[in-house]
Amino acid sequence: MDKALRSREEAQKIADRVRLLREELEEPELKAALALTPEQLARFDEWSHSALSRLAAQFDVDTSVSQKRVSWGMRIASTLGGLAICAAVVLFFMRYWGYLDTAAQVVVLLLTPLAALAATEYAARRERTLYFAGLMALVAMTSFVMNLYVLGEIFNIASTEKALLAWGAFALFVAYRCGLRLILAIGLALLLSYGDAALTAPLGYNWLGFGDRPEHFDVLGLIVFSVPFSTHHPHNSDFPPVYRLVGALAFLVSILSLAEWGVPSYLRFQIVTVERLYEFAGLAASAVFIRVGIMRGWDGIVNTGSIFFTIFLFCRFYHWWWASMPEYLFFAIIGALGILLVAGFRRMRSQLAQGRAA
Repeated sequence: MDKALRSREEAQKIADRVRLLREELEEPELKAALALTPEQLARFDEWSHSALSRLAAQFDVDTSVSQKRVSWGMRIASTLGGLAICAAVVLFFMRYWGYLDTAAQVVVLLLTPLAALAATEYAARRERTLYFAGLMALVAMTSFVMNLYVLGEIFNIASTEKALLAWGAFALFVAYRCGLRLILAIGLALLLSYGDAALTAPLGYNWLGFGDRPEHFDVLGLIVFSVPFSTHHPHNSDFPPVYRLVGALAFLVSILSLAEWGVPSYLRFQIVTVERLYEFAGLAASAVFIRVGIMRGWDGIVNTGSIFFTIFLFCRFYHWWWASMPEYLFFAIIGALGILLVAGFRRMRSQLAQGRAA
């Protein structure tokens, strides 16, 4: 508790540990093992109450299970509310846009994202949980996207991939300014799309077809994944997991598209050979993400790697066996392999626990 906390996320982790410790000390077996005196229990109770009160006052953290459940509901409600307001803004403009002259349209387009951005800044300064700030940030992001698109339509400006760069840069600015992870993820996705479009356009493709060359996302995804290794986030300590998750998703989804959906590849082999190579590459990459995530304690990467490992494995078995055996036998084998995978992960978990104990 003596270290300086830089984010609500750090404070919440400390509050969770204090709360769990309080709950554990209520267990009779632990009480008997520790043999704490009434004075020691009273001092701990006083300290834990004081620590949770300080964290709640400074960071507005959840100090009980019930509060955490309500907070999840608030996150979901704020996200859905932001999306609903975005839809309302777009539909409102579509309803009355034709009644405005060009000058009024330009003024509205310029003022709408600025107003939403000001509301985001105001909400971020007034609340520590950032629910309303996140809601208004979604509105600001939607307004800015609509701003560039409609201005291009009004003045007949040819669309280019630079719009993705502007949208992504705007999202990152808002995310770092207010500490919003969802907006950061959106911004990184837009910048990844811009990077792929910028690499694809010189090849003669329309920039809107940037997804036709998913191998670019392999490289760009790894770059995004590695950003936290070289860039520190002293004021946004909960941002590195977002970089890792977005990077891993971009990398694995691109490999999946190359393995299963027959998209073009730079490899000069037959399509079937390319697909098989990327299937095995996806299995290997997913296993690496699982291993690295377990070793470093990155739960999001472990879960992402496990999901994609299962997808790649299922696709491989589908190509091997689906046409050569009854459907019930195919799914029975998949179920048995799932059990084996669970047993393997359990053994790995036990080995890691033994290593830490040693």
